[in-house]
Amino acid sequence: MASYGVKPAMRWLPRLLAVSVLVLFASGLTAAHAAAYGTVGLSLTGPASVVDEHTITLTVSWTAPDGTAVPGTVQLWQHDEGQAWQPAGTLALDATGHGSLSVRPRVDTWYQARGAAGPDWPAAISPTQYVDNRPPVAPVVLPAKAPRPTALPAQPRAVGAGAAVAVTPITDAVWNSMVGRSWHQGCPIGRADLRYLQTNYWGFDGYRHRGELVVRASSVGRFTTAMQRLYAARIRIRSMYLVDRFGYSKRSGGANDFASMRHDNTSAFNCRWVTGWRGVRSPHAYGRSIDIDPFENPFHSHAGWLPDAWWTRHSAPYAWRSSKHRVVRIMRSAGFRWSYPRSDPQHFDA
Repeated sequence: MASYGVKPAMRWLPRLLAVSVLVLFASGLTAAHAAAYGTVGLSLTGPASVVDEHTITLTVSWTAPDGTAVPGTVQLWQHDEGQAWQPAGTLALDATGHGSLSVRPRVDTWYQARGAAGPDWPAAISPTQYVDNRPPVAPVVLPAKAPRPTALPAQPRAVGAGAAVAVTPITDAVWNSMVGRSWHQGCPIGRADLRYLQTNYWGFDGYRHRGELVVRASSVGRFTTAMQRLYAARIRIRSMYLVDRFGYSKRSGGANDFASMRHDNTSAFNCRWVTGWRGVRSPHAYGRSIDIDPFENPFHSHAGWLPDAWWTRHSAPYAWRSSKHRVVRIMRSAGFRWSYPRSDPQHFDA
């Protein structure tokens, strides 16, 4: 069975060597310097991994070719996967040529120390120090035979402690993305009736992420309480993007709920029809409803179970089939109804 976030050490070795050599030449070092890589007297050491949102200390040591300590400063450089190398801070070295700097990488990160030439020593670059960013809780391991939803990019990492729910009026940027997708002429409520809610949540990958919902202003209190309690219980949510991300669908009569479910996306307001019931307005059109982890909690329509029937026969901490399930109890405690337990377990109404 596969799990998220597992990176066998040996898988990274060829990559690290390749990156190190590329950086040497990209820094303008000659082949002779590259041949001396690792013997230039400048070292960078630190932990090989860090739990996300925790701090580690990187230590630098620099000695000249004659064995004496190099004083002054060195520049710390870093690069994240898919990003260019960039300065990450300056380390002041003491009289023994040692210095340290605390860093808080939020993703897998490569570090180097680079020192300028002085009167008695050449410019130097340290070996690359790779730091593996690890999730704070264990990633979800799906059953071997379970179908997989269509993947979405991971949302930004969480900010602040706890759920850190933030509610604002609908901004111009959010509204512009909604018009013609989740909102259109003829909808029962308008912009003034809606609010933009951001919240931290625990992802299937074991990391804390920052999600977003559009909800009815009069129901903000219930949504806030629900998000705080789901977070406190570490209920896993795969993603929480605004449904406008999936575009308008004639089949949905609003933003594409079929695509949102296939991507296992948790969402709230969407001025659309009941999925599979063309012309029948969905409760989501009023901004008081939310669908949570819809791929694992499929909906029964005229077309059958959507998006996949496999999960109707299975339960998990993120898939509920009973009113005794923790998610159902949490949502009810926050003032939501589990309106259609047999046919639409993903759906809750405030």
